[in-house]
Amino acid sequence: MSRISGDQKETAVEAIRIHGTMKAGAEAAGVSIRTLNEEMRRSAIFKRRVLEAREEGKRNVADNAVDRIKEYAFNPPDKTDRNVLTAAIALANAYEPGFRGTTTIQGKIDHDVRVITAVPRPRYDEVGKPKIEILDNPPMKMLKSGKRIKKIKIRDDKGEYIGTQTVEEVIEGEVIKEEKDA
Repeated sequence: MSRISGDQKETAVEAIRIHGTMKAGAEAAGVSIRTLNEEMRRSAIFKRRVLEAREEGKRNVADNAVDRIKEYAFNPPDKTDRNVLTAAIALANAYEPGFRGTTTIQGKIDHDVRVITAVPRPRYDEVGKPKIEILDNPPMKMLKSGKRIKKIKIRDDKGEYIGTQTVEEVIEGEVIKEEKDA
């Protein structure tokens, strides 16, 4: 790659200062983005100037977006172009610090839970239904979600094995103690 001239560097820095992107600077200087990046690696002064221009360009983009939002807010046109307004809001969110506002935590709630009941399993001992044999010590698996699973063998009327069913344990509960910090 060849070095770029001083005029090309100035043109690139000015375009970056206006638009805030390396692509705009490369197009204005008539070189590729890769050439600009390599020139930034060669020259620390050029790199500093480009980074400052990018920051200023981002501020310019944010200012233009806020101006467009204000224009729609204070002088609404007869027909609002929602795409333009949405894009302006997205740019302001991206480049304007604090545009969305700050998030504050209002309070914290701690509580204890008392177990009321477990969900009953259906009764399979009715006539015509397959017979369920629950193992004495069924293997329990803990899932990533925190649920536990039991394996149950299912047998037909003659006592022959049909298959295995997995049942998740579900527990109901109610809050018995709450603490609120404001």
